[in-house]
Amino acid sequence: MNSSFSRRSLFGLLFVALAVLGISRCGRTGTSNPPLQNAVTAPTVHSATLSWEASTSVVVGYNVYRATQAGGPYLRLNSSPIGPTSYADSTVLAGHTYFYVVTAADGNGVESPFSDEVRAAVPSP
Repeated sequence: MNSSFSRRSLFGLLFVALAVLGISRCGRTGTSNPPLQNAVTAPTVHSATLSWEASTSVVVGYNVYRATQAGGPYLRLNSSPIGPTSYADSTVLAGHTYFYVVTAADGNGVESPFSDEVRAAVPSP
């Protein structure tokens, strides 16, 4: 293979942490008013936040991929390489499990091999 990313170990992309699953619930706090009858409450919002160590190679950014089963197939979540070494996936659904990998891209658009896969189980509301 003729690329600057010949081996994952040489590349230095380590998928360090995932599954910081942020759960937030919209609603009122700090009020003394009684709750409204038949009020509609906002649904619980979930997200999966991924972070990884920067590549030791010169890269223009990273691509984040997600699958619904271990080993793929993976779907790229970002349209172009992202610069930060973190990504928040706000399209996850409650009660589902996702599998993520990350690649790094150089200036020619060549991607590294996939990072190690990480599993994220999104809780049900």
